[in-house]
Amino acid sequence: MSGTERGKMNIKKVFGLCIIFSGLVFGETVKIGYVDVKEVYYKYDKAVKMEEAFNKEVEKVSELEKTIKKMQSEYEQNKDIMKPDERIKKEAELKLKIQEYSTTVGEFKKKMDDKQKETEKIIDEIKKEVQAYGEKNKYTVILASTSILYYGTDVVDITEDIIKSINKKAGDKK
Repeated sequence: MSGTERGKMNIKKVFGLCIIFSGLVFGETVKIGYVDVKEVYYKYDKAVKMEEAFNKEVEKVSELEKTIKKMQSEYEQNKDIMKPDERIKKEAELKLKIQEYSTTVGEFKKKMDDKQKETEKIIDEIKKEVQAYGEKNKYTVILASTSILYYGTDVVDITEDIIKSINKKAGDKK
C-alpha cells in the first residue's frame, strides 16, 4: 500500500471517528453497524452462480491438461515400439489436442478478465445495498467487519440482513 493510500485510509478513519464522537458530544443517537462483505459476496446468489460457472471453466481447462499429459506419457512410453504410421497418427492427435488446449486457455483468460469485471460490479452492488440499508435504517456508520478490532453491545451485525435484501432484489429483477 502506498503512502498516499495509507493517508487516505487514515483520513477516512479519523473522519469516521469524528462523526461518532460528535454524535456522542451533542447527545445525538449514534447507530453503528458492521457487515462482512466477503460473506455477503459468497452468499449473494448472483456471485454464487458466477463462481460456479467459472469453476466449470477451470475444470474444463484442467481436464484438457490432464488428457494431454496422459497422451504425452503414453506416446513417450510406446513411441519406440510403434509402427511409423501409427507414431505419425499419435503425434498428429497430440498436436491437435495441444492446439485445442491453447485455444481453450485463450478463451479462459478472457473469461477470467470478464469475471474480474463482473466481480467488481457485484462488489459495487453490495456497497450500494449497504448504503441504502444504512440510510433506510438510519445508521450513523456501517463498517466492514474486517476493519473492526473491537465492538461493544450497541454495534449491530447487519450481514444477514444485507444478504437477504440483495438476494431479494436480485430475485425481483428476474
